[in-house]
Amino acid sequence: MVEPQGPLDILPVVNYQPLLTEANYFSTKQMINQVLSEDQEYVAWKLKDLRTGGTMNNFISQSQIDTTSSQRTNEVSKMPHLNSVPKNLHFMRDIYDRLNANDDEIKGNELSYEDQFKLLVLNLDSEQNNRFEVFHRTSLNKSQVKKLASTVCNQTISENIRVFLQAIGKVYVGEIIELALDVRKKWFNARMAIEFDRRKEFAKRLKKILKKLTQLTNATDVNEKDKQTDIEIEDSVDENESDTYFDDDEDEVREIKTSNKLLSTDKNSQEVRLGLLNHYNKLVKDFNKIDVSIEKYNKSPILPEHIREAWRLYQLQNDTLPADQWRYQGENSGNMFR
Repeated sequence: MVEPQGPLDILPVVNYQPLLTEANYFSTKQMINQVLSEDQEYVAWKLKDLRTGGTMNNFISQSQIDTTSSQRTNEVSKMPHLNSVPKNLHFMRDIYDRLNANDDEIKGNELSYEDQFKLLVLNLDSEQNNRFEVFHRTSLNKSQVKKLASTVCNQTISENIRVFLQAIGKVYVGEIIELALDVRKKWFNARMAIEFDRRKEFAKRLKKILKKLTQLTNATDVNEKDKQTDIEIEDSVDENESDTYFDDDEDEVREIKTSNKLLSTDKNSQEVRLGLLNHYNKLVKDFNKIDVSIEKYNKSPILPEHIREAWRLYQLQNDTLPADQWRYQGENSGNMFR
């Protein structure tokens, strides 16, 4: 199996001593910080894209408002209403109607509904045109719609009512699908944030293990010359700090406990250094595997979980959330849209 390519390289088990220098530690630490900084910018950009209202920092200049609450209230009260349409804003439709209000010739040449529809279709790009064609050609099953309506109404419906319900159901399904796409996007962003937190945790553990291993290796090189000198690297990383863990994954708990034991030990033996080296190489592989980018999931299908969550949000948005018993099908067993 091909190892994942990433910004960090693993250390060889044999002849690793020349590579574990203080300069290598600081360069690796800088590389880890750079990767985290790039991921943080990407995550912040994606999360900002999900915001609906934004902030008022661009509209209200904080330098013009004093720090006291009374003066701030007076300044804000003098500003125009934030939700009102500016008086100097003109829409193209209003300009067109005002210019052609008294022009009978143009009034007679107004486009019909069919001509407006053709004009709209001709000005769509390829992606919009494909989506429009799919929606235009898609329809609900006639027999199923008629059967469901007859069951609900307890009588046979006419053909016109069936066509009407089929059209309304198509619009309803389209709204549910749009909500499901939004739910899928939010879930991907949540997954992105989780992966970023995992990468930060791995980065913290990598720095501690690499610093501890570098200090032990350099101290060994000095001790070979019969000089009992401790080699310490001065920075903000505490190599003796134990890592926290949760009890969900037994393998991860066992690994972190072993790593904490190696970090807290004062022994400088070959067994301790090899143990730290193995933990470091495994963390490097896990660190390189993590990818916070979510663009690769843009074409992924909608899952039943997305449909269920979209249906729930649709009911909340329309303030018509039914009781719990109506969220089930059959004999009150199984969620809807399973």
